[in-house]
Amino acid sequence: MNEQEMKKICREIEELLKKKNRTYGDQNVIKMGKLGVLTRIEEKIERLKHMINNNIEDKESREDTWKDVAGFGIIGVMLERGKWV
Repeated sequence: MNEQEMKKICREIEELLKKKNRTYGDQNVIKMGKLGVLTRIEEKIERLKHMINNNIEDKESREDTWKDVAGFGIIGVMLERGKWV
């Protein structure tokens, strides 16, 4: 495993989460709750499936979608721990 690359990606996901939270706010996640977060993850996975199955080679878009999946996973863990807000 390339630990340096993993740390870099984790920092990128952290920055993405902060940026999106500034745009959408805390209430967006609170309103949709755990099942809403899961729905968003499912949507992102379906997008990835579509891109992979159709050989859509938009690397930036695919990477952003993978980061979104990871980000929503982090939000889900925070909700489970009661630490979102």
